[in-house]
Amino acid sequence: MTETGSTANISPRTRPVRSALFAAPIFCLLFTSISAGQNGSNTQGASQPQQAAQPPANPTQEIASEQPAGPAIEVGPARLRIGGYLGVTGIYRSTNIGGGAGTSFASIPYEDTAQGNVSETRLSAQSSRISIRVDAEFPEPDTRFRKLSGYFEMDFNGTTPGTVAVTSTSVGLRLRQGFAEAQYGATWFLAAGQAFTLMTAQKDQLSIWPSDVEMSQAIDTNYLAGMVWSRTPQVRVTWRPSSRISWAMSVENPEQQLGRGLVTLPRCCASDIDAQYNTGGDELKVPNLMPDIVSRVAFNPVKPLHVDVGGVFRVFRHTIAPYDDDFKAVGGGANINARVNVTSSTKLLAQSAFGSGLGRYIGGLAPDVAFRRDGSISTIGTRSWVGGVEQTLSPRLSLGGYYSGVNTDDSFDLDSDGGYIGYGYPGSSNSDNRSVQEVTGTGSYQFLKSTDRGSGQFNLQLSWLRRQPSSQGSGLASANAVMFFAQVRYNLP
Repeated sequence: MTETGSTANISPRTRPVRSALFAAPIFCLLFTSISAGQNGSNTQGASQPQQAAQPPANPTQEIASEQPAGPAIEVGPARLRIGGYLGVTGIYRSTNIGGGAGTSFASIPYEDTAQGNVSETRLSAQSSRISIRVDAEFPEPDTRFRKLSGYFEMDFNGTTPGTVAVTSTSVGLRLRQGFAEAQYGATWFLAAGQAFTLMTAQKDQLSIWPSDVEMSQAIDTNYLAGMVWSRTPQVRVTWRPSSRISWAMSVENPEQQLGRGLVTLPRCCASDIDAQYNTGGDELKVPNLMPDIVSRVAFNPVKPLHVDVGGVFRVFRHTIAPYDDDFKAVGGGANINARVNVTSSTKLLAQSAFGSGLGRYIGGLAPDVAFRRDGSISTIGTRSWVGGVEQTLSPRLSLGGYYSGVNTDDSFDLDSDGGYIGYGYPGSSNSDNRSVQEVTGTGSYQFLKSTDRGSGQFNLQLSWLRRQPSSQGSGLASANAVMFFAQVRYNLP
């Protein structure tokens, strides 16, 4: 490839490294400035002791936990709270991955394409969000119900028209969370609505509330490559006999998916199969057989240690001409997560997932299934991990570091014409990934705090990404990218 300008003698393979060298000093400079500001705020805070009684900064994206916080409006016997944050995120990526504040980890462009040879820079307000929460307690002694709660949360990562960034930037409002929960007695909880799947890692006891799940401190709205998560409609029951153990089971909305153009279909029935699996644009048209069944148990044997273990049971189904029989396959997987509070300010976390037909739950980074020459189903094995450390330096300043990723097994067969079908076969597209990995550093600083007016917060994220194809052939061994996010937001009180 021939390039012009000052980069003519620089190999494209060096660009992620060069971008990292460019972004790292910015990260360090901003962190130094933040640290200096923190020292100043500590000095000032000595003469304002009321600041120490305020809650610490929230470095994550999630804004609501089971215990309500912040001022409330009395609405009869209920308490209404409006929350969220408003802000802007600056985004730099060393290759043109595209999109807003959510990164498509599985489609980092290779250096032998135009998109792999240009960087992207943009500002986005799409991560801004607003929430409405209602809590109503039952003081009457003649009922076993203790409390009813409802939660509704939206952001602006919805529909993006083709000309969205030209003039009006009219991004679409979308539903993130929307659920109701009833507490019965002291130990039972019933919830229904849209929330994080029960497969998502938990921080302490099992909870449907978004701030109680372990989602890292990443600014990226797709969090970390390899993290197990989705937000799905569900009905969930939770039992908490003590603070040391809790159990939950949920019935969740299913979706059998192949990803966009990742799985080569058999000649016998390609159109039939394509119509019955989500390939990236099927909306709500996929004929799923049954809901996914998820169960999870959490242990807190001692105060510094939390462990939770869970699994999902899935059934895939389709029919082919002459439509007198179905193909079915059972899939799913399990994950185990641990959080160790080494000190009151240092936390270590580890997450691991494995299964066959689990791709949808790992951020959709792998297809769920492939197919044999007769149209029968072959589930695809996946394994993912997240390891990290989170360090609180003060009530206003927090840092984090993570290594995460996903590995996907090959699953292929020979078709009736002798050609390969499935996923990851010899000579398959470099869109079929064998692995996706990410190394991420984060920083969060609360530069403004008020008892009743909210707070101002500054967040940073620096990440390095790599994906490797199942079949390299004569192509490149990997695609790499460096990403830098800087976010300024106003947290509503």
